[in-house]
Amino acid sequence: MMNNMLYFMNQFKQNPLGMLMQRYNIPQNISDPQAIVQHLLNSGQITQEQVNNAMNMRNNPMFKGMF
Repeated sequence: MMNNMLYFMNQFKQNPLGMLMQRYNIPQNISDPQAIVQHLLNSGQITQEQVNNAMNMRNNPMFKGMF
């Protein structure tokens, strides 16, 4: 499981938008991170709780350098 997480993190670092577009429906004309999050919230693809959790993760030393 840890190997899968490391693989995902490396892939995300290399191409964050590409990784997100594999999982979520993001229009091609949106590339700004805040606009992407707002679109995902507005379209119901993610919740505010998920955004909050992601924001809290970036303060975790284990994820330093990912965000």
